[in-house]
Order: sequence, then C-alpha cells, then structure tokens
Amino acid sequence: MLGLCACSNTEAELSIVAAADNPPVQRVENGRFQYTEKGKTQHVLKAGILNRIEGGSAERPEDLVTVEEGFELFIGGDELQWEAHMQAQNGWLDEKNLRLVAENQVMLRNNVGDLLETEYLVWAEDSDRVWTNRPVTISNDQGVIYGKGLESDGRFENYRILQPSGEIELEGVGEASN
Repeated sequence: MLGLCACSNTEAELSIVAAADNPPVQRVENGRFQYTEKGKTQHVLKAGILNRIEGGSAERPEDLVTVEEGFELFIGGDELQWEAHMQAQNGWLDEKNLRLVAENQVMLRNNVGDLLETEYLVWAEDSDRVWTNRPVTISNDQGVIYGKGLESDGRFENYRILQPSGEIELEGVGEASN
C-alpha cells in the first residue's frame, strides 16, 4: 500500500524553525582577523570559514563564532613572529569570554619547537591557559611523551602532562662513571 501526504507550512511556522536553528548573521570565507592592543598585534586568527551566530537575549547578547574547514591561531604575534601556533580542523570562539575551543587534528607548537597533538583543546586568553582532558602526544628534541590530559600556560611554554607515559633521553643517566 502506498500513501501520500502533503504538508503546508505558514511563513510564521517557517520563521520559528529558522530562528531555532540559529542561522549565522555573518559568514566569512578565508578570513584573517588581527587582534591588537595599543597598536601591537596580540593574536592573528586565519580560518577557512567563520560563522557568527547570535544568541542570548536583547539584554544580554552572546555571540558565538564557529570555525570550519581549518584554522590557524598565532598567539603572541602574527604569522611571521609568534610565541605559539595552533592549528585545527574546526572549533568555536566565545568572544565574550575570550575562549577558543579547537577540535579535530589539533596541533599546538611553541616557539622552541615542542609540539602538542590532540583532538580537543581549550585556549583561554583571559586566564592565559590551555587545557584538555583528552589523550595528548608531545614531541620535542628529547623524545615523545604521551598522556591523558594537559594543563599549560597560554603560550605552551610551561606545561604539565596528566597521566604521562613515554620515553625521554636524559643526559648523564645510564653512563658509567669513573
């Protein structure tokens, strides 16, 4: 048995559905955003697609920016000179609370070459912190360390790996003394 039915929606019903989906109020493709303080570049965000979505209420608007198709964040400078460099496939930015959540193929490199790889990372500019509770891999010139979770300063200079494991070459250890 085959049955057919037809539906009809009024404009008011369609508007309610569209509003519930929070369509973006602004869409930027291949964007570059430079954040400065007193004329000095603090951060640069480059992204494939950025969608600004309005939320909250008229009294307390809360904008959220979703990031898709890859992004790069240069922390403490610009593309040429930076203190840390983050890359990920997507994420979202809460501009009100100065917080960026990076997801999927996340990499964070500091200016001395330490490389963090994970699938989820939070960077909070206001508290100058980076953290995750997901598995991490950190590579540097001394070896590779694995862990489940990480806490760091915002520039990935001073970090603490939670539940670490791995191998590191220590100078002087294992050498025979005369």
